Amino acid sequence: MLSLLLCALSAAYAQAVAVSPEVSAHAQSPRWSPDGSRLSWELNDHSQRAVSLFLYAPGVGVTQVNPAAKPSAGLTTGFGTVTKSAVVHELSWSPKALNTYVYSAAGDDREYDLYLQGGTRLAPAPGVDGGPAWSPDGQYIAFSSARTGQGDLYLLRAEALDRPPTRLTSDATTSELHPAWSPQSNTLAYVGRGAEGDTVFVISNLSAPNPVAIAPWGHTQTRPRFSPDGTKLAFYSNHEDKSRFDLYFVELTTGRSQKVVSGVVINDEGPVWLPDSDGFVFVLDDDARFDPLMRVALDGKLPKPIPTRTVGNTDHDLVRVNGKTWLAVAAQGELKGDDRDFRRVYVMELTPTP
Repeated sequence: MLSLLLCALSAAYAQAVAVSPEVSAHAQSPRWSPDGSRLSWELNDHSQRAVSLFLYAPGVGVTQVNPAAKPSAGLTTGFGTVTKSAVVHELSWSPKALNTYVYSAAGDDREYDLYLQGGTRLAPAPGVDGGPAWSPDGQYIAFSSARTGQGDLYLLRAEALDRPPTRLTSDATTSELHPAWSPQSNTLAYVGRGAEGDTVFVISNLSAPNPVAIAPWGHTQTRPRFSPDGTKLAFYSNHEDKSRFDLYFVELTTGRSQKVVSGVVINDEGPVWLPDSDGFVFVLDDDARFDPLMRVALDGKLPKPIPTRTVGNTDHDLVRVNGKTWLAVAAQGELKGDDRDFRRVYVMELTPTP
């Protein structure tokens, strides 16, 4: 069902509208559910050293996500839970058919674990678990875990969440993080962080993982994200100039890499592809222009600004619903507004380029 939020904003698409409350904390990491009916974001309260997770849903409004006091019923009944968390973040939506989500949370002891909607803890173990990524076909949840003493990737089967996860990586020289699925759910990209920098890897066979480095250029390559059609993999890189990050993609069949634009602000979830895989939405790292949101096609034409009328833009996400594309962005405020103390989440319709 089309979100009431989108219906309400359909007549006001010419400018982004704030949907998160005005509070004394920074909004970050907006993420649409696959059907556009819900929008999540985090609130980072630096003074309290806490991160909270919130959802907007039609007919419900804004609600806070936190592990429940009692386990939920079902397959994973009996797993432990906590009643209060200092950090609740990194939400990953399931596909439409499952209509749920997974996230990472930690209490004052900073022991991070994964949780399902409702508060059921998944695969608990000492150390930090985080960065969950639900496969588009709904079968797997990939995540990073320090349960072996370093960051490795693990895989949970959604149909057997009470079973121990399968370890995917075991490189003693790197920590693995930022897993990202291909649309077909048969390939997993991630970042290997080592002494020489960050490198993007791809696993094309989950049954017999053999990670292959993509664009091993040195310095930092990070936040991989597949194109909606699955033919390309985008990421950020600072190998040309350590003082800036540029946006690249690699054609997976040929290995050919291409720089799309120089000087961008890293998006928490990775580069944001346009729904037809023919370009990107990105934030230009340009203080003089208040870090504007831009759109660029892969046809070689110059990027064009998106008229959000917001400033200090950072994390952003897109969703297509009933032929319309909707943008969510965390921004410092409005161009002509006076209040720019804390970032809020703004939403607008992304109309076709003239």
